[in-house]
Amino acid sequence: EFLLGRVQHAFDENGDLKDQGTIDFLESCFFRFVRFANIANQLNQPEDVRFEPGTYHVTTVGHNGDLPMSVTLSEDRIEAIDIDSSGETGGIADVVFTRIPDEIIEGQTLNVDAISGASVTSKGVLNGVARAVRQAGANPDALRSRPKAPSALDKEDKTYDTELVIVGGGGAGLTAAARALQAGKKVILVEKFPAVGGNTVRAGGPMNAPDPAWQNTFPANPGEAHNLQELHDIDEATIDPEFLPDFRALKSEIEEYLKGPTYLFDSKLLYRIQTYLGGKRKDLKGHEIHGNYELIRVLTEHALESVRWLENIGVEFLRDEVTMPVGAIWRRGHKPKVPMGVAYIAVLKDFVLKNGGIILTDTQVKELVVTDGVVTGVKGSGRNGQTITVNGKAVILTTGGFAANTKMLQKYNTYWSEIDDNIATSNTPAATGDGILLGQSVGADLVGMGFSQMMPVSDPVTGALFTGLQVPPANFIMVNTKGKRFVDEYGSRDQLSQAAIDNGGLFYLIADENIKETAYNTSQDKIDAQVEAGTLFKADTLEELAEQINIDPAT
Repeated sequence: EFLLGRVQHAFDENGDLKDQGTIDFLESCFFRFVRFANIANQLNQPEDVRFEPGTYHVTTVGHNGDLPMSVTLSEDRIEAIDIDSSGETGGIADVVFTRIPDEIIEGQTLNVDAISGASVTSKGVLNGVARAVRQAGANPDALRSRPKAPSALDKEDKTYDTELVIVGGGGAGLTAAARALQAGKKVILVEKFPAVGGNTVRAGGPMNAPDPAWQNTFPANPGEAHNLQELHDIDEATIDPEFLPDFRALKSEIEEYLKGPTYLFDSKLLYRIQTYLGGKRKDLKGHEIHGNYELIRVLTEHALESVRWLENIGVEFLRDEVTMPVGAIWRRGHKPKVPMGVAYIAVLKDFVLKNGGIILTDTQVKELVVTDGVVTGVKGSGRNGQTITVNGKAVILTTGGFAANTKMLQKYNTYWSEIDDNIATSNTPAATGDGILLGQSVGADLVGMGFSQMMPVSDPVTGALFTGLQVPPANFIMVNTKGKRFVDEYGSRDQLSQAAIDNGGLFYLIADENIKETAYNTSQDKIDAQVEAGTLFKADTLEELAEQINIDPAT
């Protein structure tokens, strides 16, 4: 403003120059400014970095141990970053192994933010590349001082228009998107985390669905006929009225089967009644809750259709094994060929993208857009704080639960005698109840919030499930820190978890070498890693084992 004022005073009202001295002064100021700008610009230029060309082999820290990396460098560029993540749990940290390398190469920079929920792995990738740069004779600090990649700096507000908006990118959200695309709808799915998958990607993998024609080809296991007889003999007076007709029909099926119980029995009715009875709960005040009949009917009646639909879009299941997933009470698990829930997520994601669906990650929905009493869209924030608006004709919330929100668990709890302030979880850190709050913001009611579930075979520090362990157990016993057995191991998850809480929270699973025969999704390498980490103890005798875990050998 000062310089503009001087310019105006250098000319008369007709625009003729009247003060050459002022112009000379302004010209001098201009050239000084240009020189200063050039110097400043030079100071802001990334430092020139030169590498000894080649491919350098380093390691990075993964969730399950060190991972091999190879970094290919030309004279002045990082050309490629390849990470062998085969030892990692599929799907959980996949985004780290794609986004972090992509940003490094895009911006030729190590100034890359760690990814929420996978900070250790993120930093491991960055440190691995830094080691390769150092091996190539360059200073990684020069790359750390460079600006972030352009994609990491995008702060432009964006608006999208579609027919259907889906909030939450786990198994439910991706399935909803796939089904809507099959129906010819335009779909945009928004996910607050950097990658899709939710809790599904962390699941054990097997999917419960009665398929008698397949199951009947497997022999019966000892004890199954006894369990069916016990179920048959339950007093009908204890069965809720809406389930009674199905229970009586099941009793007839069981009576016919028990005439020659040599094969694995199953039916939709057995699945339905087991789901109902397994879900019955009483809260701390003695009030009962059980599953909604119509919802249980839909689940148990159509579960096999879901397996067939998944097969049709590309999920492959093993046919030579029928499993009993963690926490299940009957052998009806369809196990995918690819381990764990990534088997579903990878196929669903590919299907959605190949069929025209749009997936917006790093987009946290903050508000539901309501038009004339109808939810017609969402507003949220993007990765760099920009406003993201998605308009549609309808919105589906598939945001999951609130198991990673300890305060919310404690607030609503009506079931557990204790939920510790420092309780860990096997759930995705994204499960914080955001969608529940969004629903409430437009008048949704809540039901059953006090009945959360605990898993009794988790790492007491991280919350992660121990590799391959089954509940009910195949061949281990549970003992407390005094070495005493304290519960029937074939109880439900809830019974085992409450018994553990009553015994101080920490307990040990004692097994012999045969545990490896029934554990799934495991390997010797993972077992060795747990021994090294101090979560698995191994000895040749019970007495030696007792000493390792500070328990009286005699007990």
